[in-house]
Amino acid sequence: MRILIDTNILINLEDNKVIIKQFSEFYRLAITNNCQVLYHPKAIPIDINRDKDLERKAIINSKLDKYEKLKDFAQPTQEFVNLIGQKKINDEIDNRQLYQLYKDYVDVFVTQDKGIHNNAKKVNLQTKVLDINEILYFLEEQFTIKIPTHPILKEHSVREIENKFGSVFFDSLREDYGGEVFDNWLLKCANKNRKCYSLIVEEELQALLIYNLETVEEHQLLNVFEKALKICTFKVSNTAFGIKLGELFLHKMFEYCINQKINYLYLTVYEKQVHLIKLLEMFGFYKVEFLNKQDLIEIQMIKCLNKTKLSSNDNVINNHPFYFDNELVSKFAIPIRPDYYEKLFKDGKLRDPSLFDNSPDSVNEIQGNTIIKAYISNSKITKLKRGDLLFFYSSKTNQEIEPVGILETIQIVKDFDELWKLVSKKTVFSQEDLFNKLNEKKELNVITFRLVTYLRKKVKLVKIKEMKSFKNKIQTITKISEIDYQELKNEGYFDKRYIID
Repeated sequence: MRILIDTNILINLEDNKVIIKQFSEFYRLAITNNCQVLYHPKAIPIDINRDKDLERKAIINSKLDKYEKLKDFAQPTQEFVNLIGQKKINDEIDNRQLYQLYKDYVDVFVTQDKGIHNNAKKVNLQTKVLDINEILYFLEEQFTIKIPTHPILKEHSVREIENKFGSVFFDSLREDYGGEVFDNWLLKCANKNRKCYSLIVEEELQALLIYNLETVEEHQLLNVFEKALKICTFKVSNTAFGIKLGELFLHKMFEYCINQKINYLYLTVYEKQVHLIKLLEMFGFYKVEFLNKQDLIEIQMIKCLNKTKLSSNDNVINNHPFYFDNELVSKFAIPIRPDYYEKLFKDGKLRDPSLFDNSPDSVNEIQGNTIIKAYISNSKITKLKRGDLLFFYSSKTNQEIEPVGILETIQIVKDFDELWKLVSKKTVFSQEDLFNKLNEKKELNVITFRLVTYLRKKVKLVKIKEMKSFKNKIQTITKISEIDYQELKNEGYFDKRYIID
């Protein structure tokens, strides 16, 4: 990538003072990822030599050779100058640099100059003229490995649990693969410094997922000719069975693959693992049988995460975590109390980490581990339908929208047994609370939905007040107009990697 920098960027990097963190981080990310950081030899030197601070001018000039000169640059045409405007020497210097972007001689131009940002709009280059925060975000998106987090899980090297390799937690895996074979494989994972997610409660290993990125030669998946992420070990202890850690692990692996642009996720299972296979198939994994090294039949469960290859054009669970958001899909904002939000959306940014996240009580708040969750209210609104997009508004103290979900079911329920069957392990309410709530209200509105992701940036109260859809202040389920939705989309609130075009 060719990155052209303006004088104001160079001065922030090289002036005789403490460098602001964003500038040093930008330079580190650019250089370590083989980006060219360029300067225009007929722009920056002229700009520097106009500086009346002689000491600063000498310092900056002495460090200019650290950067690469832009070679064979183009001279702005009169037509371009007329489009942009040019009155002073400053304008001429700015235009020389902007023109290189116009000609595609560089990929982006980084400047803090608001005038250049405004001029870029005149020639439709505003998405390629970036300030320091924008270029930093762009480079982080391109090159930084972002590890998904969840408060009850810890992401770390397998080496950190070597002291637990002898635990009874692994006994069932030793039975399946052979004790010596499995123990040697665990040691291999530690030697290769493979990464994992674990749940450790009161010093006991309760759940573990070891993952590894594999080349085509390593995975040899049928008709898959690119790298794939393998879930090497996917194990939940009997004491933790039923707390929906399977859904939680899948949620984090989907997020990891999308962050790293990995199109295939897979794991191997035995036929006897009926519950796990059923879970994987529900979320769009397909089966391929093969004979393993022990001459036993195993099954590869493979999930394609290339959204251009999806077979269905609806917001069905097989397409998860991707979704359609065209005008045929209705969008709704749903209010939720902050205390319920923290339990239902445990990995949301509105929730602060707690010292008790790894306590048994926190782990057993199952609804915070699931992909499929339940929202229960007194609302009489039932016009929503399966596949609608849901955006949850944390009310009262937060007053922000952050989680993105897809509706699975909606119905008015009057019978408690039916209610509990629908929402067990998906709701913030206890069985007793729901029993009392139903007795009091006689009927409840039950929505089940899938948590897909979180907004790139939260919709804050100031923005909410500007939108016509929210005149009722989101006191109940509120439909978002297509105009308001598109405005949010154009302003960068959504993570478009999850949206199917």
